[in-house]
Amino acid sequence: MVILENTKKHLKFRHRPYSLWLGTTGWMGGTFLLILLIYHKLGWLTYVLWIPPLLLLSLVASGLVLILAGRVVICHFDKDYNSFTIKRCGLLKTKVIWHSLTDVLDVQLQSPSWHHQEAVDYQITLFLKSGESLKLNLGLKSNAQKLETLNLIRGFLGMPPEKWG
Repeated sequence: MVILENTKKHLKFRHRPYSLWLGTTGWMGGTFLLILLIYHKLGWLTYVLWIPPLLLLSLVASGLVLILAGRVVICHFDKDYNSFTIKRCGLLKTKVIWHSLTDVLDVQLQSPSWHHQEAVDYQITLFLKSGESLKLNLGLKSNAQKLETLNLIRGFLGMPPEKWG
């Protein structure tokens, strides 16, 4: 996650999933090289009928992971327009979620399970007046980073900071 802008009027975050991009493209490149190796050096393996379709399926699956999960997420809180937007930019389409800042009731760390332990991976969640909740996936690994980002958002919105525990 990168903080693009942090002023009195604007707060903007961006998350680019570099590790997913590198892992998926590495998997695709390795699979492609394995296919070339099989066809040029070990031609007899092409007679084992399940190997070429398995390798091609691996290529297609890694391409789908890159397309579906490799989205760039941009969260923009704007006091000038009294709005916040979450923009998810993928290879095929861009999805934009827009809400008014007055719709935000609370911003909290939410546990995905019933057990509230320190080892649990918390998520930054925006609670809206409509009863809807939006989870912000900003690629933060530790709960301390998530708490720091949560308090940055709460401070921007004029809410008191949260404390751990």
